[in-house]
Amino acid sequence: MRAFAALLLAAMPTVAFAQSAESAATVDLKVKPLLCIIDARTPECDIGFLVLWRSDRSGVYCLFNDFVLAPLKCWSEERAGELSEQRVVRDEFRYWITGNDAATELAVVTVEVLRMDSDDRRRNRRTRHVWDLL
Repeated sequence: MRAFAALLLAAMPTVAFAQSAESAATVDLKVKPLLCIIDARTPECDIGFLVLWRSDRSGVYCLFNDFVLAPLKCWSEERAGELSEQRVVRDEFRYWITGNDAATELAVVTVEVLRMDSDDRRRNRRTRHVWDLL
């Protein structure tokens, strides 16, 4: 019985290693710029985006965004890639990258839109210097 238990324990690390080898790849996704600032004079940004990705494994990867259903670009047997795109932006949106399973997002980046024309009354208040009180 002890020999069987020792054999079972010796076999466990190889099983765990095989499972980790089959796990999903680690993907790093970067988008520049990440912020678009708009106001009443310019209600939208006409801006160029640079999307960079890198993976620890080569494979099939596809880049998507919230504007179209089809992938923007796919790479086959690659470990890194980039895409430049010009876009008019009014609201925040996402870029994401998938692997062989197109339903699984491996990495996601959100591009935010900051509106400077808020209704906050504090923005319209006149700034005062300390000597204005005297």
